[in-house]
Amino acid sequence: MAVKPKHAKGKRWGKKREDKRDWERINEELVVRGEFLLDIDWMQSWDEELEAMNKGKRGRPFEFPESLIKQQAVWNQWIGVRQVEGITRDLVKLAGLPDFDDYSTINRRVSNIEPCFELPKHGFCSASTDGTGIKMYHAGEYRRIKYGGKKRRWVRVVITANPLTKDLLDVDMSIDGEGESEPEIAEQHMTNLRSFGIVIDKFWGDGAFDTIELFNFLEENNIESAIPPRDNAAEKAHGSMRRAREVAEYQLQSWDDWARGKQYGKRWLGTEGIISAVKGVFGEHTRAKTLETACLEAGRKFWAYERMRKYAQARV
Repeated sequence: MAVKPKHAKGKRWGKKREDKRDWERINEELVVRGEFLLDIDWMQSWDEELEAMNKGKRGRPFEFPESLIKQQAVWNQWIGVRQVEGITRDLVKLAGLPDFDDYSTINRRVSNIEPCFELPKHGFCSASTDGTGIKMYHAGEYRRIKYGGKKRRWVRVVITANPLTKDLLDVDMSIDGEGESEPEIAEQHMTNLRSFGIVIDKFWGDGAFDTIELFNFLEENNIESAIPPRDNAAEKAHGSMRRAREVAEYQLQSWDDWARGKQYGKRWLGTEGIISAVKGVFGEHTRAKTLETACLEAGRKFWAYERMRKYAQARV
């Protein structure tokens, strides 16, 4: 059995990275994301959008287009539904919006929005998956003293993104301790992408994704991987020849060489960077009172972030 080289995971390898980012463009994109919040160009097609939405619809027709509801869903990441109604009222007076919807309509329509993301335009992509926690019951000190603290619960959000373009590809939400494991969710996300004809060339994941089932999925679909096996991983196949090869390759190299060869550091761009940005912009708490709506609210944080990001990219 080969002797396992010592892996110094905390040590930086190679030369100091040269920052080649176009900071002028990055700065402008961040500024334009703010313009998104007040962009009401969609108002020009208000009637046409409603006509299309109500075509063949049974029951009461829609009175407000989906474009308005999606805009309100983004505002709702920072402020409550009643304050969203207040903004919409003022847009009627200041910008000529045809009408404003009330609290009940906003709350119901926004809650029905399910996070979905733009598919890769070129038909192929790379993927990286990771999870994070969003806190529930964002109560102040007075409420905790007055009414007592609730049991702390978390919404677990698992995202898959392209680490090369930083585009979000899919998101899954569940209450912490429930739902499927992160490797199982990663496999589902990649299966969904493949069902739309998207070819995935490489997958990144941390040590939690070191499972026989995931390695077999990657092998069956000819997907390269950058997943560090456990340090005490056995070289025997145990049901996955692909994992055995990955373990052997990992154990014959130092951590620095393995990580450099696999470009493991790109994983941070596809998951950790996005998670940090979303929490920095929208916070890491939900306001929802039920478990189901808390999960949807947590997912909409990532959906709203991607909408703002794509808007800015298209205009800079």
